[in-house]
Amino acid sequence: MLRERERRRLHERIEVLAGAGLAPDEAQREAVAVIRRAVGFERWCWPLTDPASALSTGGIAEFDLWPSLPQLAALEQHGDITSKPGLVLGARSSIALSAATGGSLARSRRWRECLEPYGVGDELMTACLDRHGCWGTLELMRDSDQPAFDEAETRLLDELSPLLGRLVRRSLLSSLHAAAGTHGDLPPATLILDGQLRPASWTASFREWLDELGAAQLPPAVYELGARVLAPHAASGGLPAVVRLRTASGRWAAIEGARLEGRDDDRVAILVREATVDEVFDLLARAFDLSRRERELAALVLDGHATKELAAALSISPHTVQDHLKAVFAKTAVSSRRELVSQLSGRRTA
Repeated sequence: MLRERERRRLHERIEVLAGAGLAPDEAQREAVAVIRRAVGFERWCWPLTDPASALSTGGIAEFDLWPSLPQLAALEQHGDITSKPGLVLGARSSIALSAATGGSLARSRRWRECLEPYGVGDELMTACLDRHGCWGTLELMRDSDQPAFDEAETRLLDELSPLLGRLVRRSLLSSLHAAAGTHGDLPPATLILDGQLRPASWTASFREWLDELGAAQLPPAVYELGARVLAPHAASGGLPAVVRLRTASGRWAAIEGARLEGRDDDRVAILVREATVDEVFDLLARAFDLSRRERELAALVLDGHATKELAAALSISPHTVQDHLKAVFAKTAVSSRRELVSQLSGRRTA
């Protein structure tokens, strides 16, 4: 058990990393190294997520569970004793599988089918949550011959949850500050999954989108979406069935899922398309830590309103408008309204 002084030092180290301006992979690995010294574990994975839906957008891992990843991703959404939606929306942001199963890991289908075959024992999962949403889930795993994670370790990760959320969100800024690219049209694509979440059919443009996403196989988010929309509505806690992500070329994409009706009501349609300006704006406003008033102001700027119109719309003085704009410029690292429109819309302005 960590002493209070050691706990404070751990918090301080993660806080320093959160403000160090590191790229996502580097920030995650540095944080894992710090946490590992306090909480021992053998394997880990840290998927990044859309803050609104908590669906995967990427991430890194040090484990050997890759063949089980599709089923693992699906069962983390629904069908097991614990779920990511339950963790994101629950009272605590961290949970040990041993505690959830009352010490009997075999009660977990995900453990039996995806973890036990690889010699994994207990798992400690933490949602990386800050005030803007869930930016990832850190999953720590011990081998089957090692002791389970105890309550003190679970509580420690729960305390670190907002710091880890801030660390991930801030690390993403390095890529978000990059200039928006100019791309040709790419038509929407549809993939149909059967009741076991296996690809059944797809449109011709789906392969183009896989190339755009830089994916050699279906992204985990596809299986997560399939499991989420096939589950009872209450199982998702109202989390949306759409994930926004930036592709390798800098294009903003959205992947969404819906359950089919009629004869094929056990199947799922997965749509991959260009993200809308509103979808990109919402994600970037969260990432750049804009306040509610700053979001309102920035949205009106994107709509092309002048200073007097902004003041009237927000019932504030033109001077206060300028103060808010300066704060927004500072957070988004731009120096003009034109640059702000490009930054928060995800599109290059002419």
